[in-house]
Amino acid sequence: MPEQLDELLHARDQMGRLLRVIVGLASDLDLDATLRRIVTAAIELTGARYGALGVLGPDGALASFLHSGIDKATADRIGHLPVGKGVLGVLLDNPEPLRLDDLAAHPAAVGFPEHHPPMRTFLGVPITIRHNLFGSLYLSEPKTRSTFSESDENVARALASAAAVAIDNARLFDRMRATAKWMEASRAITTALVSEHHRGANPMQMIAERVRELTDADQAIVLVPTDTELPADEVQTLVISTAVGPLADRLLGQEVPVEGSTTGGVFRSGVPLITESFQHPIQSFSDVGRRHAIVIPLRARQSVLGVLAVARNESDSPFDPSHLEMMSDFADHAAVALTLTESQEQTRELSLIADRERIAHDLHDHVIQRLFAAGMDLQGTIARSRSVEINHRLNRTVDDLQATIEEIRTTIFSLQSRTEAAGGFRRQVQNGIAELTDDRDIKTTVRMSGPLTVVSDELAEHATAVVIEAVSNAVRHSGAEHLTVEIDVADELTIDITDDGCGIDPANQRRSGLANFEHRAHLVGGSCDISGVAGGGTHVRWVATLAIR
Repeated sequence: MPEQLDELLHARDQMGRLLRVIVGLASDLDLDATLRRIVTAAIELTGARYGALGVLGPDGALASFLHSGIDKATADRIGHLPVGKGVLGVLLDNPEPLRLDDLAAHPAAVGFPEHHPPMRTFLGVPITIRHNLFGSLYLSEPKTRSTFSESDENVARALASAAAVAIDNARLFDRMRATAKWMEASRAITTALVSEHHRGANPMQMIAERVRELTDADQAIVLVPTDTELPADEVQTLVISTAVGPLADRLLGQEVPVEGSTTGGVFRSGVPLITESFQHPIQSFSDVGRRHAIVIPLRARQSVLGVLAVARNESDSPFDPSHLEMMSDFADHAAVALTLTESQEQTRELSLIADRERIAHDLHDHVIQRLFAAGMDLQGTIARSRSVEINHRLNRTVDDLQATIEEIRTTIFSLQSRTEAAGGFRRQVQNGIAELTDDRDIKTTVRMSGPLTVVSDELAEHATAVVIEAVSNAVRHSGAEHLTVEIDVADELTIDITDDGCGIDPANQRRSGLANFEHRAHLVGGSCDISGVAGGGTHVRWVATLAIR
């Protein structure tokens, strides 16, 4: 009778404390804090020495395991956390309360790892949210009794039900907060890309940095087609154009085949995915073991501009479908912003071309005609003059006028050249080299000679790509201290790029992208030669005919 009275008093006391715990849980909307409060409350209500809460992952195993009662030093000696095997897995397969007086006697018992404290008694209850199993609450070793009582089980079940509501509210709040962050990020990216203040910034870099931050990822990369003119179903390789996070320098410039690769599959299909491993590992990104990753296509105007991928370490929590959904929406907005930015640049370019055309016509129709008329008047004056000295001075003035007319005609030709209107071959090369060598410990010399305005748009595109790729290789891989770029236009376009670095291993030319030089030279009827330099270094000579075949 006294024992029954003690049990009744204990149960009444438990229920009073349970009500206070439930009120406290309802006031907390932070998910991690809520989970920890549940474990602490379960230990206090049942008098258990040890408590834990396992969260179920998408694969049916425990994705995370919060525990209390085992100090950090002991936990470190035990090693990896449980994943849902043995008795713990019984609740995952059959989500019903489980109370045991002797753990070792259960058929599913598999024992404990080395350094694990002894545990004999066990109480486990599932946490179910909207008929879906979220995880389980585990308790062991009551401090004042030999086993858990029916009252302990009842209070644990009640706590699990209250915890389900609290967890659901916290998850909804977390989702609303995350959605707001992604929406703000989309707005900020769009505003930044279309504003005058950010013109010239790398839009892909901005997108990758923001996505890495929002997903708590370790790394983020953007892959784009090596040939942007081809339709998606004909693209053979993707190249990493942007990388954020550890080892970013090693990732830049890597090429990934479309066929047989995870990123290539997303590029072709336009369908995002969550993955734990890549079909074609990317050096320093997916070749370091299993990685939790999301791969998203950058879609705009029924086409795929590229692929955005983020990765977490294996020890971090995996991505869930909510990450995929929000990141997909962000990527779509970012791709639209990129397209809008491109359209604005094209509009500005067309406006600049129109202005230059107008200036060219004005120069031709007004300035040159007036200068020509003035020259004719002077020649008439010379014919009537009898002074040798005056005639000599007038002839010199006529020659100066003729030279001025020739200079204006040259300017008109430059203004009417579409390549010059778009920034010019010279400016494209100079800007590209400056972007790659700024803030680098490498002394760069650039020499250009000859009439660069005769270089066509198509040839300028190939030549600029060759220069930028060669300079990029020298800066990133060669360890060079000096770099010289010489461009000469005569009967042919000749590009000589020389560095004093470590030289190029022929076996790695394809990896470095140097094989593309010969392909581009072939397209414009030219040639390419890559050779070593006495004393160390590399010399790239790229020659193209001025008339495109």
